[in-house]
Amino acid sequence: MASWILSQQWLFSLIVILLLLNERHTSKYLGGRMSYTLWLMIPTVLFINSISQHISVGNSSEISRYIVTLNNQGAHVGELVSWQVVWLSGALVVAAISIYSTVTNRFQRGLVEFDRNTLSVTLPKSLSVYGSSEVSGPMLVGIFAPKLVLPHNFHQLYSAQQQQLILQHELCHFHRKDNLVNAVAVTGLSMFWFNPLAWLGYRAFRKSQEIACDASVLQRKSTNDRLEYSKALVNCAQSAHHKLCIDSHYTQRNIMFKRIDMLKNHNSVSKKAQLTVALLAATFTAGITVAKPPLPANDSKIIAPEIRIEPRYPIKAAEEGIVGSVVLKYDIMPAGNVMNVSVVKAVPAGIFNKESRRALKQWKYKPSVTGAEDVYVQLNFMLDDSTEKPINLMDGIEKINVD
Repeated sequence: MASWILSQQWLFSLIVILLLLNERHTSKYLGGRMSYTLWLMIPTVLFINSISQHISVGNSSEISRYIVTLNNQGAHVGELVSWQVVWLSGALVVAAISIYSTVTNRFQRGLVEFDRNTLSVTLPKSLSVYGSSEVSGPMLVGIFAPKLVLPHNFHQLYSAQQQQLILQHELCHFHRKDNLVNAVAVTGLSMFWFNPLAWLGYRAFRKSQEIACDASVLQRKSTNDRLEYSKALVNCAQSAHHKLCIDSHYTQRNIMFKRIDMLKNHNSVSKKAQLTVALLAATFTAGITVAKPPLPANDSKIIAPEIRIEPRYPIKAAEEGIVGSVVLKYDIMPAGNVMNVSVVKAVPAGIFNKESRRALKQWKYKPSVTGAEDVYVQLNFMLDDSTEKPINLMDGIEKINVD
């Protein structure tokens, strides 16, 4: 997982930068709903890119060679394990903060069932409605069975017109299952926690989510409705909840002014701009589908493992100053694990065979659809860097290429 996260950083960062630029410069021409829809590019493009990278591990028409010495054996694995531990620790911390923030956003004095018959909007039967003295504006809490929480004095705080508009906003969150979407977004953030753009992107995403609901509610509404809606935003503004809280709150102070600004600029939405951006997004996604990541020069035919376990240098061989090489043949399964390891040639015979086979069985490649058969590797055992360069044992060995 950690290696996959690293491989996606350039693409993830590029998409987030484009979406942030849209939020700052062009979102008023696209409208709230389309700007929110564009955030689907992140999971879509990353998924497509992953599929294109994992269709096949490729053919190995070149032999991989690795050097095993007393001085550096295990360093490669140590670096990988260290990164995985750091990444996993950070991901768990972010997830824990989100859970804590969401839980503490709940209500200390409990909820009182609200009389839904007094509301100006007919709510779905599956949506429970409660009142609380701890909120100044509506909240949609919960993931799989969301509850609508209203201020206990909801009817006194807002006019009938404002109540209707506010409830329609929360219904938009409910029908789109935005709290579940927020949980998925926080999961993604926890995976990419070390990238500052992930945090900026998450904040912009939540803004876009609220603005998209505003756009849905106020579509074809009058100027007076927009004015009343803006007043409702100001009236129930409160200190922003933690950014990692997955619940949907009608107003958060840190995004309120952006929402009001979008309400003012609703006449700026351009069908031409929407069509242009839709075509650009489709072209970009299609380009990722057919594009292949560049491969290093001279190594385009070599299959490289994602996790490589170093063999241990046999103690007796080290004490006697013995060096040598082992050529092994093996298959890579679709899951990325190594099977059917066999020694093809070893010099000197029998000294390094056991350790070479033991280590190779623990190697891990990226998953693929087909895997690969008859892959070769030569492991060169050297006491130090001054040891004479090992010879190529593949000379004279018939090598089978994978179709």
